[in-house]
Amino acid sequence: MNKIIKLLEEDHAKHISSHINWAEETQVPFTKEGKKEVYSDPITESLLLFLKPKIEEVYDKELVPTYSYWRTYYKNQCLVPHRDRPSCEVSTTLTIDASDKNATWGIYVDGTEYKPQIGEGVIYKGCEQEHWRNDLQYDWHRQVFLHYIEKDGANYPEYAFDKRENLYFNMHIAN
Repeated sequence: MNKIIKLLEEDHAKHISSHINWAEETQVPFTKEGKKEVYSDPITESLLLFLKPKIEEVYDKELVPTYSYWRTYYKNQCLVPHRDRPSCEVSTTLTIDASDKNATWGIYVDGTEYKPQIGEGVIYKGCEQEHWRNDLQYDWHRQVFLHYIEKDGANYPEYAFDKRENLYFNMHIAN
């Protein structure tokens, strides 16, 4: 099930990175952990819907979107090993941009490393599979997280739209 797939062309990823860069420079403060991140940004909520058919094709089940999230990591930051909450039954971590365009920052899923390039995502079962990233070795790295639940699964309908009224609802900047 875990797999790297091409989701965006480089120009599309660059467009999204440009939006995130604007948001970081004008609206988004650093979190106490020194990251910049936003839950339910309209551009990533749109990606959640736009990429759903590609992700369903690989996953081979009908999915319901829950939420999107973007985050910029900085040098020497990591993602600690964890499992996600029920809204992340099916997760995709999508590489949007990086300060070093030739580098990849691996994500480990149940001990196996995946190295997606810009525009590629890794699909995995976020609630069931432990995942993490080691310390980032270059200046910055931008990720978009796209989360879904199975339409015929145990988390539907309770976690549809992450318990929100709909997508795009309750966008907020993490502090």
